[in-house]
Amino acid sequence: MELAPDLDKFVLFVLLVFPGMVAMRVYRLLMPAREIEWKDSLVEAVFFSTVNFALCLPVLVLIGRAGFSTDHPYWFAFIVMALVLVVPLLVTLSFVKLIRSKLMHGLQVQYPTAWDYFFDKRLPCFVRVHLKEGGYIGGLYSSQSFAAAFPRHGDIYMEVTYRVDKEGTFGAPIEGSKGMLVRAENYTILEFLEITQPDPPQTQGEKHV
Repeated sequence: MELAPDLDKFVLFVLLVFPGMVAMRVYRLLMPAREIEWKDSLVEAVFFSTVNFALCLPVLVLIGRAGFSTDHPYWFAFIVMALVLVVPLLVTLSFVKLIRSKLMHGLQVQYPTAWDYFFDKRLPCFVRVHLKEGGYIGGLYSSQSFAAAFPRHGDIYMEVTYRVDKEGTFGAPIEGSKGMLVRAENYTILEFLEITQPDPPQTQGEKHV
């Protein structure tokens, strides 16, 4: 009984699947995306690996020449590692940057939820929170804030907390506050209000994002 793995098949599996897995993982770290099942992820990984190798076809032809791997073993190993790890990473980063650029402003990216669509823009804004038990709370969402992404969306941390009266008018920031965390089960509506001046918006004349 042969217990040793078939090395050629293992290498083939890595080359066909691993670059795609790297691309998928990097994309999901940068962009909100729905989880997919293992069997579907394999098909998607093979597809992205194929695209990866298609982009690198001239390099594959180079290292596939007879004697290249034995004459230049270190270059061969370096190029293979780059094809499997570095190229999928760079291609995915470039793709995400492209779809977020002004050139693709009209492109409808398939975000899992409207929540993910808005917060992926990372737009600083004031947030007025309608609490379930009644009343309001307000905060500033900016570079030090955080909004949970799909599938755990709904929770939001705002770096500055503001007093809000019963009419929804923002007052002064709460002194000594380090911000606030609001969970999805605590509110019914979030209003996003444009920052047009250092002071928080009032109920009259405010602009909604």
